Amino acid sequence: MHRRQFIGNAVTGIAAAGSVLVSSEGATSAEARLPLTFVLVHGAWHGGWCYRDVAAELRAKGHTVFTPTLTGLGERSHLNGQNITLETHIRDVCGVIEAEELSNVVLCGHSYGGMVITGVADRMSSRIRTMVYLDAFVPEHEQSLNKCLELALSPGNSKAFIEGFRGSAIKSNSGLMAPQPAEGFKVVADKRAWVDRRCVSQALATFETPVLLTGAASSIKERVFILAEGWDPSPFRYYAAKVAGLPDWRVTKMPCGHDLMVDMPLELARELVNLS
Repeated sequence: MHRRQFIGNAVTGIAAAGSVLVSSEGATSAEARLPLTFVLVHGAWHGGWCYRDVAAELRAKGHTVFTPTLTGLGERSHLNGQNITLETHIRDVCGVIEAEELSNVVLCGHSYGGMVITGVADRMSSRIRTMVYLDAFVPEHEQSLNKCLELALSPGNSKAFIEGFRGSAIKSNSGLMAPQPAEGFKVVADKRAWVDRRCVSQALATFETPVLLTGAASSIKERVFILAEGWDPSPFRYYAAKVAGLPDWRVTKMPCGHDLMVDMPLELARELVNLS
């Protein structure tokens, strides 16, 4: 081979290698921008409807979004009854992930929804990429929502909440708790009527059922807690402080009332994409 031809081949090889490197880097960047799959779980008395604007924003950016409504709530209120428990709701969300054959899921739960996603993650950890607790309870094995309230609030405040829930269920003679008013959660004024109109009663048993965990969810290495700073007495300050600094956890805050997805939907959508 002539020296000139050898040099030419070498230059061509270097150029080809360079193009491969550029292509590889481009693929890495593209991979980082791949669409995400979100499963957004609502809190007590609400329904999938509360994520309407968040879901629209995420979908507009190319992401896949599921907003399941838990049994007895939202458009499924015709199924309501005192026999519905936390276990019912955990199975609701597991069913969506299974039926839609989802994987690499960003699983987000608001408020009571933190109880639900904790149970879901314990059963389907291999399908979950990121756990997001949206101003939500972070229960441990055999803890119910009412037990979580007792741990997070002063005895006087937790007792007032729990007695209020039980009193409402007894008064209704149906085992169902009347929804809390949007004003109490500091929902922005122009959306309070919408939230109050859409919320429905929920079975007391969902608050009294303990979540049973095996510890399988410990394999999920990305967990986020988003704290709403705009209302009190909030039990979620306790949970934000509890997980802050723990391995695999990040804590961030938003300046709004408890219903972050209603108060600041566009900002929340950006936060979910950035944190995931």
